[in-house]
Amino acid sequence: MQRRWIVLTDEYEGLKQKAVDLLVGAVSSYIKTVLPVRKISEVSEEEWKEYDVIAVGQVCVHPILSAYAKQGKIAVPEKAESYGAYVGESLFNAERQTVLIAGYDEKGVLYGVADFCNRYLGKEMLAVEDHNLMFSQDYVPGLFERALNPWQISESPAVSTRAIWTWGYVIYDYRRFFQNMAKLRLNEVVIWNDFAPINAKEVVKYAHSLGIKVIWGFAWGWGLDCARELNKFTDAGLEQLKQSVLSTYEKEYAKTGADGIYFQSFTELHCDKIGDKLVAEIVTGFVNDVVGDMLEKYPDLHIQFGLHATSVRMHLEYLKKLDKRVYIVWEDCGAFPYAYKGQQIEGFEETRALNNELMALRGEGEKFGAVLKGMTNLDWKYFKHADGPCVIGEKPQEFIDKRQKEKDFLWKIVQGNWLKNAKYAKTLVSDIAKNGKESIVQALVEDGMFENKIMFPVAMYAELLWNPERDTGE
Repeated sequence: MQRRWIVLTDEYEGLKQKAVDLLVGAVSSYIKTVLPVRKISEVSEEEWKEYDVIAVGQVCVHPILSAYAKQGKIAVPEKAESYGAYVGESLFNAERQTVLIAGYDEKGVLYGVADFCNRYLGKEMLAVEDHNLMFSQDYVPGLFERALNPWQISESPAVSTRAIWTWGYVIYDYRRFFQNMAKLRLNEVVIWNDFAPINAKEVVKYAHSLGIKVIWGFAWGWGLDCARELNKFTDAGLEQLKQSVLSTYEKEYAKTGADGIYFQSFTELHCDKIGDKLVAEIVTGFVNDVVGDMLEKYPDLHIQFGLHATSVRMHLEYLKKLDKRVYIVWEDCGAFPYAYKGQQIEGFEETRALNNELMALRGEGEKFGAVLKGMTNLDWKYFKHADGPCVIGEKPQEFIDKRQKEKDFLWKIVQGNWLKNAKYAKTLVSDIAKNGKESIVQALVEDGMFENKIMFPVAMYAELLWNPERDTGE
């Protein structure tokens, strides 16, 4: 029987439109004719029998989709961002094929499509026996001209907030950057700058169109020379710093439409004191003071505190007093995957123990966050701070291609480390996923040309956040 493929969707707008476009783009590589796209509500059961169908949407929104759920062909998603997928013969005509991707919500639909494109189509490509065909136009000969290999999955994220952390100046094409995040089912980006970007509203709007939250990062005392500027840590100095922070948020970030802010303060030190005062004590009091004033005016503001463990490790009792409305996002907690270098695995068990201690620090049900590293980061020997606001994410492709060549060798080293040591990241993420807290996990991926290529370590990181119990070989 000749195949007659059609794509059906319950809606063609918002994230579902992005999902359908991603799906059609991927499947069109294997189908020589144009793929019709129609609304599920416009197709009768009789018509369904005539076509090989790829249907995407939220489960149970239409009787035909519900029929597959009732037959046990697809699990009904029951959690935000979750989805189920089915590939096999049609319930209405055994000679026809059905691909069904159903999400709990719009994000679930998009992530289900991304998983189908990455995992199912990827597995089919790997199954090609004649590898010479990999160089031909028909990547998988006859994939949609024959009976498809059966596939059933039900997925939900192990970590609720799955993020990338980067300086904004080294996002060279923000649209493609966010598109690649969506393909990896990542849902938040932290963008740090010296000043809010001129095009901040446009950046936020486009990220939101792909289901990605934007958190703006700026300094609450980060970068101060603590050894020389002791006057900044008097009561008067801290009050002046607080007023600067409040003014910066009000003037630069409050009206950008973003989903929250991230800050670092004066904790990126390898000592535990500033003068004769404990860093942990000063920063806790300062942050509580600023947060109290900020949340009084903006009570729904989401705030993340990027905290370097190196300066407070021996005095964690002070951090228990930090305002419960603030996420602590820990970094520099020891070995890989907290370390900048992926080969730095010595002391991992101590790092794991510290991570577990930090997760339990603030009591039952409190918020926890972590910044994982071992990818690419700024070259601080050449980096220069900006003198004022600028546009981010609008570099020409010629610049991006040139920059890519400069980064390819570095990525080979990073990839080798992840191939060898992914099990350490897997163990740590598994611990975070099992702790029962509302967790944020971020990966430092900056100046690595992520908008141009999805490199293996970033894909591996994203998969770990979704399901750290899956075998790394898969």
